[in-house]
Amino acid sequence: MMPFAALAFGTSLITAAAGGVPTLKVEPSCQAAGVEGMIVGRTVESCLNDEKAARDQLTKEWASYSADDKNHCLSMVSTGGSPSYVELLSCLEMSRDAKKIAQERGNDQMQPRQATPKQRKRY
Repeated sequence: MMPFAALAFGTSLITAAAGGVPTLKVEPSCQAAGVEGMIVGRTVESCLNDEKAARDQLTKEWASYSADDKNHCLSMVSTGGSPSYVELLSCLEMSRDAKKIAQERGNDQMQPRQATPKQRKRY
């Protein structure tokens, strides 16, 4: 039996299984998206399909995200409304990519640059 904890953020409830993707209650946001999205063809079913696809992707990649990013993103998607796997996945990917870009920039700055002929000092 896996230990789990329930985290309450506002009116949303997130159940986090130890070491795995938390269970988010996405139905309320999909119900709202279905009502408001009828004009553009967005249905409750399409929203739930997107949430399922995002959860499947999270399940595959969950171990690759840092604990800090997971905690940060879970608190972000749980603030101010119903949580969403799509938003959680987007947050985690952006956090990962931002760190990667910062790391690459840091590596570029650490490598000595070759002086071009115009930059060479003349004595």
